[in-house]
Amino acid sequence: MQFMILFSRHPDKATTPAPTEIREAEFEKVRGFYTDGLVQQVWLRGDAGGACMIVEAHSIDDVAQKLGELPLVRAGFLQSPMIVPLKPYSGFAPHS
Repeated sequence: MQFMILFSRHPDKATTPAPTEIREAEFEKVRGFYTDGLVQQVWLRGDAGGACMIVEAHSIDDVAQKLGELPLVRAGFLQSPMIVPLKPYSGFAPHS
């Protein structure tokens, strides 16, 4: 199952840059998730600070548990991610 994930900066730390070691740990964790097949795509948000991901997992609980391990989430620089389950788009299906 695929999920869209929206990450937003925590309002209390929106203007505070994360320390380099936390950012580097975040990059490493996301690379690991990509290598493991969890993360399919990752983008920085153009509308606000944060990121967007497309992930693939068995359940929303699996996604929440894994993304809760991210260093920027754990350190409070990012809010808990918004996890949105995705369904197939029916507009491409043949008409019957």
